[in-house]
Amino acid sequence: MRKKGLTLLPLMLTTALIFTACGKSGTTSDTAANSPETAAKKEPVTLKFFLASKSSMTTDELKAMYEAPIQRKYPHISLEFINNDKGIDAFMATGTKVDFIFGSFQVLSNLKSYDLFGDMSDLVKKHKYDTGRFEPTYLEAITGMSDGKLSGFPFYDLRLALYYNKDLFDRFGVPYPKDGMTWEQLLDTAKRLTREDGGVLYRGFAGGPSNFVAVNQFSLGLVDPKTNQAALQKDQWKSFLDALVPLYQMPGYSPTKKLLAVNDQSNLFFNEKTAAMLVAFSNGAPLANKSNLNWDLVSLPEMKGLPGVGSQPYPVYLTLSSNSEHRDDTFLAITQLVSDEVQMERSADMAHLTPLKNAEVKAAYGKNVSDWKGKNIAGVVNQKTASPMPYSPYNITGQTEMTNAMLAVIVGEKDANTALREAEEQTNKKIQAAAGK
Repeated sequence: MRKKGLTLLPLMLTTALIFTACGKSGTTSDTAANSPETAAKKEPVTLKFFLASKSSMTTDELKAMYEAPIQRKYPHISLEFINNDKGIDAFMATGTKVDFIFGSFQVLSNLKSYDLFGDMSDLVKKHKYDTGRFEPTYLEAITGMSDGKLSGFPFYDLRLALYYNKDLFDRFGVPYPKDGMTWEQLLDTAKRLTREDGGVLYRGFAGGPSNFVAVNQFSLGLVDPKTNQAALQKDQWKSFLDALVPLYQMPGYSPTKKLLAVNDQSNLFFNEKTAAMLVAFSNGAPLANKSNLNWDLVSLPEMKGLPGVGSQPYPVYLTLSSNSEHRDDTFLAITQLVSDEVQMERSADMAHLTPLKNAEVKAAYGKNVSDWKGKNIAGVVNQKTASPMPYSPYNITGQTEMTNAMLAVIVGEKDANTALREAEEQTNKKIQAAAGK
């Protein structure tokens, strides 16, 4: 049964979440191309490509991005793009059948109750496709959300990294941050940079708390998927707050809930240039350069007990629709878009983080993108992603309440234990109300 009034989140490619992804290791990427279906000439087919988040790209731009690489291998396939510009309920009311569903993990999670996702497992077997090409966390996320079904493949990823303003570090004589720092080490650095100078308040650190909750390094769940009860009163959630809250409570920081919004935190770094460091998603290079910052980045600081582990993946997926009338062709088109060839192009030319294990594709990240020239690309690419949190249809509810709890602790409204207890209570009330509808 589908739910009314679901709000689709953007693909995290906007400013709000910017800070809201051939080699030897991918040797079996093109096994689907060797099947009898791909060898024989096929009749032209138009596949319907549903953009689960409204896209601002023109049809020509979308064709260049998705149709052109598919047609290099499968010239009989064309794409018709359907933009979700009126909301999912309006789209469902049209009864339109689609073949692809394209969206970020969080957007797709919001669509789960509409029974839109198919299962590609039989097609994987039929075409002898090697799913071992992908980093396992991406497949774990989509199968967890799809009740064990393999409804799609990851197309690219976003992850958190630490950007820093070299000019502010140089001005105050503080050494630049390094890959592999802990949050405790970062706090010491941030304290040295938080000060008033020339009548201007400089903050050593910025980063939207909501992003930390959404892709937390502990892989902490928000709602128990077995019981549909909130799971926020956990020792690790307390450790999460203990590690991050002090970054906003340094003397002179003066936090407010408005200032802690993702856009406002990003603005301190990119526009006002008064924040020395910013934790943001890995697609921030264009905005940093547009702002004329003297910048670089390093890997996300590490939690105690989690050496080398960064944020959870925030992948964008290409999924097979449950009502596709062209399952084989859709599957082949998806495999082409995640082939070594196409992933290499996107990694090198668009700075999209690949979900593949292929080391050569990873190493090509941003190679041909001027925004990334001379930057510490290894800091983004080489850090291991945390495992995805357990899926629950109520994770968004839990995420909202956990973020509210973190904000309340930062601004001094509540202590951590009280904030977590009340957030759990609020989450459970909202789950019960939603279940009763």
